[in-house]
Amino acid sequence: MSGRRPVRLVHTSDIHLGVDWRDGLSERAFSRVIDSVSQLDADVLLVVGDVFDHARVPDRALEFYVEQIGRVDCPVVTLPGNHDLYHQDTLYRRAPFDSAPPNFYLITGLEGHSIALPDLEVDVWGRAMFQHTPDFKPLAGMPRAGDGRWLVALAHGHFHFPEDQDLRSSPILPAEVAGAPCHYLALGHWERHVDVSQGDTVAYYSGSPLGASPDDSHISVNLVDMDPLRGVSVRQVILDIDETPDAGGVAAATTVMGGA
Repeated sequence: MSGRRPVRLVHTSDIHLGVDWRDGLSERAFSRVIDSVSQLDADVLLVVGDVFDHARVPDRALEFYVEQIGRVDCPVVTLPGNHDLYHQDTLYRRAPFDSAPPNFYLITGLEGHSIALPDLEVDVWGRAMFQHTPDFKPLAGMPRAGDGRWLVALAHGHFHFPEDQDLRSSPILPAEVAGAPCHYLALGHWERHVDVSQGDTVAYYSGSPLGASPDDSHISVNLVDMDPLRGVSVRQVILDIDETPDAGGVAAATTVMGGA
């Protein structure tokens, strides 16, 4: 459609900074994600919930996140998840975030929140999670894409396969995904990389950087290319945790949908 330009996203989730038993491994993994953004020539970094392991993490974990975001020159959009809920006492209102760099964007709207990235013709939408219960609907209220603009939606919750019997907290149903009016649905909450695309909606869990990789010596991210002619393609890219990223990466999964 007129006005859109090709856009590349790096999608990650479930970093769990501040976890007590990883001995700095989650910090190394996220630093490696940050390194990959420029090497993979991404226009936006999406962090889809559970950035932090719990609400009581020390300020140094928040300071680390803010410092890492400042190392890239593209927008970094963050969605709160069930481990870092957005409520009156949310850790996102603590002092370290007062010094967040201008490329840090936080989804805060409890009924839905759109962030416009004018230079990219991209709108990023999500619902900040204030409670992790079956009543919270991560996709409720998603708007339609503006004329000539990409719409990327972020959602943190549990995708329900048809064989699932019990309704889990923050449910995401197949029909909701199929009816979502976004060009890419970036999901968080699961540790593994999973394609849950439905109908014409491209929808993926990135998994955590470590949980979606083969071992603790690698990290994984989703690399998403949105092209007005070729549509939306998603690759899982696996990178060595201690080496400079290789833009080729490992394309462990590729899906190409029709033109958007």
